[in-house]
Amino acid sequence: MSKISATVGLFNLALLGLFVVSVAGVANGVGSGGGFTQLTGLLSLGMMAFALILATRPRWMEPSMGGLDKMYRLHKWLGIGALFAALVHWLIRGGHHRYGALGWTGGADTLFPALAGPARGLAEPLLVVMIVMVAVALARLVPYCFFRRCHLAMAGLFVFFAFHSLVLMRPELWPTPFGWATLALSAAGTAAALDLIVRHFRGAPGTEARVVGTRYFPEVKALEVELEVGDDWKGHRAGQFAFVTTDAKEGAHPFTLATVWNPATRRIGFIVKELGDFTADLRRTFRDGACARIEGPYGRFTFDDGKPRQIWVGAGIGITPFVAKLRERAGNPSGPAVDLFHATRDVSDDALAHLRADAANAGVRLHVWISARDGRLDARKIMDAVPDWNAASVWFCGPADFGDSLRKDLVATGLSPSDFHQELFEMR
Repeated sequence: MSKISATVGLFNLALLGLFVVSVAGVANGVGSGGGFTQLTGLLSLGMMAFALILATRPRWMEPSMGGLDKMYRLHKWLGIGALFAALVHWLIRGGHHRYGALGWTGGADTLFPALAGPARGLAEPLLVVMIVMVAVALARLVPYCFFRRCHLAMAGLFVFFAFHSLVLMRPELWPTPFGWATLALSAAGTAAALDLIVRHFRGAPGTEARVVGTRYFPEVKALEVELEVGDDWKGHRAGQFAFVTTDAKEGAHPFTLATVWNPATRRIGFIVKELGDFTADLRRTFRDGACARIEGPYGRFTFDDGKPRQIWVGAGIGITPFVAKLRERAGNPSGPAVDLFHATRDVSDDALAHLRADAANAGVRLHVWISARDGRLDARKIMDAVPDWNAASVWFCGPADFGDSLRKDLVATGLSPSDFHQELFEMR
C-alpha cells in the first residue's frame, strides 16, 4: 500500500474511531440511518478540510509525506473521497427522510432550529457544485486558469459545508469527540480556505525575481531561463522545484530548478517545455527583464538515500532535476556511482551536447535513449546496461505511466519498493 492510500485510510479510520467512541457514550443510542448520516458527513467534511490544508502548501508536512508532489496527489484523492462520502451522505439522508423509521431515538434535531432550514436547503446545491468542481479538476483538457478559479471557488464552498455540518449536528454529539472533531475540522478548513482566498487576491508569499537570460532549444521546444532573485530567497537543493508567477490572473506554475544555488550570484534557473496553454507562450512570458515571483523551494527529490550506486531516469523534460544534480557534482564527482538514462522522442543536438558536458564534469555515465532510434526504454534495458542494478536505488522523473511501469518491472525482478523514487510532478 502506498503512503498516499495509507494516509487516506488511516485518516478516515481515525474519524470512524471517534464516531464509534462518541456513539457508545450517547445514552439514547443511534439508529442506522441517522448515525450513518452523521458519520458520512464527518468523513466528507474531514477529507475536504484536509485537502484544503494541503492546498496551502505547508512545508512542515513535506518530510512525512515525501514532498509536495506527494501531498498534491493526496489532495486529489481526498477530494475524490470527500465527494464520494458526500454522495453517500445525501443518499442516506434522503432515505432517512422518506422512511422516517431510521435515525436517532431521542433528542432534538439540532441546537440551532432557526438555522436548520437554510442549512438543509444548502445541501443539494452544494453537492451539485462540488460534483462539477471535482469533474473540472480531473479534466486535463480544461485550461489551467479555469481550473485554478474553480479550485478557489471550492475553498469558498467549504465555509458553507462547515455551516451545514455544525448546524445540523445532533445535540447528543456536541459534547463528544465527534463534536470536537467536527468543530476542529470546520475551523481548520475554514482557516485554510480563507488563506487560499487571500493569497489569490494579494498574491502568494515568495521572492521577487527578474529574468536575466534565456536559451531556446527549438528542436525540443524547451527554454532555459535564468533569473536573479531577491535577498529573501534562502537557497535550494538540486532536485527541488518552485512555483513561478508571471501573471497574477494566470497564477503560479511549478517548475523544477535546474541550477545549483550560489548565494554570491543569487541566480536560479528553470528548463521549461512547451506543453500546455501557459508554456506555449513561454518565450514571451520569460523575455529578458521580465519580472516574476518565486515561491519555494519544495520537494524531496534530492537524491539522499545513502546508496553507493544510483540509477537516474529522466524522460523528456523530466531530465531537469538531474541537470541540477549534475551541475552540483561538477568538478567534484563525489558520492554514489551514477548511471543517467535520458529517454526522449525529440532531439536537440545543442541540448544533448550540454547534457553530455554536464555528465562528464560530474563523473556520471550517461545513456541517451532516443525512442525513434533505440525503441522504448524499459526495465530490462536498464538492467542490461547496469549489471549491478540490484544494489542501486532508482530515481525517476517523467511521465507517470512510464515511471509506474518501470517501478512495477524492477520491483518484480528484485528491487526493493523503497529504493524506487518517483517525482509525481502533476499538480492537478
